[in-house]
Amino acid sequence: MKDEFLTLFETAKALVSYIDKEYVFDKAAAGGCSGMDYHLSDKFYDLIVDTKKAINEVENGLNASDTDSENDITTKEGCLRLFEAVKDLTTHVEKERAFDKVNDMGPVGIETYQSDAFIEVIQRTNKAIQEAKNGLKVSE
Repeated sequence: MKDEFLTLFETAKALVSYIDKEYVFDKAAAGGCSGMDYHLSDKFYDLIVDTKKAINEVENGLNASDTDSENDITTKEGCLRLFEAVKDLTTHVEKERAFDKVNDMGPVGIETYQSDAFIEVIQRTNKAIQEAKNGLKVSE
């Protein structure tokens, strides 16, 4: 696997792991009794699942390619799927302003935002996507 795809693979895993561990959401709504309900939209959930599947495909392809050269094609296809999946996921995170932090502003309401750590993970992932895109010579 080329270095740019290995970096993409690693940053995709880091992004999905961060989303899972730090409770990243893309929606907030009044939950009743002055509470708030933070949740994942169906689209965000599906993009996370698709990215996890692509990560597993690449991981399984890498493990198999250690002993079988026929799996090299499978690994390439998996890398392309991973590229598309993680690109779609980061696009959604940015477009829908997914958040991992909430600031209760009292009677004024709440403020949702991205922590510096989350922003850093997103930036690293976007850089890896760009490097993989250059390696693929993908045009949009």
